[in-house]
Amino acid sequence: MSLKHMMVVAAGREGDAPALALASSLARQHDGVVEVLPIYPDSAADMIALGLTLGATLSPQAIEELVVAEHEIHARIEAMARTAAGEADVVFGAGEGAPRMSVMGRGLRPPMMLSRAAPLSDLVIFGQTHLDQSPGRDMFDQCLLGDRVPVLIARHDADTLSGPAAIAWDGSPQAGRAVKAALPLLAMASEILILQCVSGLEKEAADPDTDLLNAYLKLHGVGEGSTVLVEGAEAGSALIAAAKGKLSTLMVAGAWGHSRLREAIFGGATRTFLACKDGPSLLLAH
Repeated sequence: MSLKHMMVVAAGREGDAPALALASSLARQHDGVVEVLPIYPDSAADMIALGLTLGATLSPQAIEELVVAEHEIHARIEAMARTAAGEADVVFGAGEGAPRMSVMGRGLRPPMMLSRAAPLSDLVIFGQTHLDQSPGRDMFDQCLLGDRVPVLIARHDADTLSGPAAIAWDGSPQAGRAVKAALPLLAMASEILILQCVSGLEKEAADPDTDLLNAYLKLHGVGEGSTVLVEGAEAGSALIAAAKGKLSTLMVAGAWGHSRLREAIFGGATRTFLACKDGPSLLLAH
């Protein structure tokens, strides 16, 4: 029950700092390795490929400007990652041994690099700001829905993971996969709260029995959770309010248990969880 290989998606912006710091701290605690995947808002290689596809060409000056901009972003990411690794007493740079953090070099397009590395990653970590715009949000969707890798949205410092952790439990396969991925983080929590919105449970589709969940948690040595029943017309808002009311610093939940089309039309808990920027750090699995 450990986190041996993690990835952090970084864009060279201020919002990367919490994700890099949290990943470095987890690498130190679990003697693990973190690979930082850079993403670029104006990808030189992608722009060039687009131009060739359309039968057009970019001027040498335009190509050079794009390459320089990309190198500047990469340099900022390396500087932030080096700082985070140093503060956590983690080795920085490619090589053998752990704990270690390194920044991936420019190779394939970032979405392809993510798909190749994510299947053997225990966790992929994003900063909250990545959810607000492309290409970060696209990478988040790809990771969670396409590559089916657990994702952690880092909203607070690494030290906060020692606080209360909340599990939004409805018995769904998505929630189960989230709990399994979160076991190393749940083991760090001061207490575990099992949140259930009574009006949002679909007992015909899944078994929301909290005794089954607690048996699983105890089997893995992370303790037993306390069940908290909440009421509300909108399950996501009720669950987030309960988690914040209990001062939870981590929330574990299944993502998009319903179809995304239904959630886009009627709203859904996942969308509410992602929109709550001042809420607990969020671990999701689909």
